[in-house]
Amino acid sequence: MRGDKKVMPIYVKLTIFAVLFIVLLKMVGGLDEEETEQPVSTQASTPVVQAETKAPDPEPIPEPKADPEPVKPAFKWVTAEVTEENVRKALLDNVGGAFAIPLTDETFRKFVSSPDVYGERVELTINPGTFWDEKDFVKKAGGSLIAYSKILLDNPNIYEVCIDVKIDNAGGGENNAVYLSWRRDQAEKVDMDQVLDNMFGDYTIPFQLARNYRIQDDIYNELEKFSLPKEKNM
Repeated sequence: MRGDKKVMPIYVKLTIFAVLFIVLLKMVGGLDEEETEQPVSTQASTPVVQAETKAPDPEPIPEPKADPEPVKPAFKWVTAEVTEENVRKALLDNVGGAFAIPLTDETFRKFVSSPDVYGERVELTINPGTFWDEKDFVKKAGGSLIAYSKILLDNPNIYEVCIDVKIDNAGGGENNAVYLSWRRDQAEKVDMDQVLDNMFGDYTIPFQLARNYRIQDDIYNELEKFSLPKEKNM
């Protein structure tokens, strides 16, 4: 029939409607996503680095302390054993008197100690080396008996002190010269400092006090103002 409009089938209409509805839903959903989507920052994010906690360094282990060396007690001659070493310690740099022979490595020759029921008998052999004349030599020998005894008899173990003084000979050896000895019981009655002072006027005093002495002939014959015999043995 001319002029009649063609009628669109119903299923076509439904299809078109469905398509439009779907398109509309997508459009609405797209708007929602744009509104809710967070903007992405273009700035590089700085990573948060937690500060690393460094463990404290272990305390150094102290080195073990070495045991301190024991302090040696001060040398006391009065209680020391009577030996060569201790006798030399006692006399070293301690011998007074202008007429005594200093005990040094150069003057010292021998040490002998002989014990008996009375105690120790100590004999020192010395050589003064150079001297002015025979009087000077004999004076120093006698003065040594007094000056040495002043120190040695402080040790109660010693009861007799003997001095054997040698003299150099031309051949390079040593000869006997002067020998003196006395005991504690004699020495304790004497003011030794006064004896040493009085020797300026009379150098024979130690020989007067000695228990025993002897002077070799070649020395004795050259002495002046020596009124004593060349030997005494009590």
